[in-house]
Amino acid sequence: MSKIKPGGEFPPEFHEWLRANKVPKRVRRDPETLQQHFQEWKKINTPRKRSLFGLPKINLDLGTIVDQVRTVSELLQTLHQAGALIRPQKKNQDELL
Repeated sequence: MSKIKPGGEFPPEFHEWLRANKVPKRVRRDPETLQQHFQEWKKINTPRKRSLFGLPKINLDLGTIVDQVRTVSELLQTLHQAGALIRPQKKNQDELL
């Protein structure tokens, strides 16, 4: 979207919008009316910022999440213990001498 130039000229997109909405040329010549139309066009074409409050609400059950984390932790602990039993322990260099 183009901005208004310092000389008071409006962006080409605004002029296209006026033509598309069939605004009469006599209305386009009146600065006050043209400014009102421009404000309306600006409201429609200004990109809106998303606020954090506009994000969708996420419904989380913290109890379920904690239970799942606990289950994964127990599973990893069991795998670690099983791996320690399967792999032979490496002996330290001091024990070999």
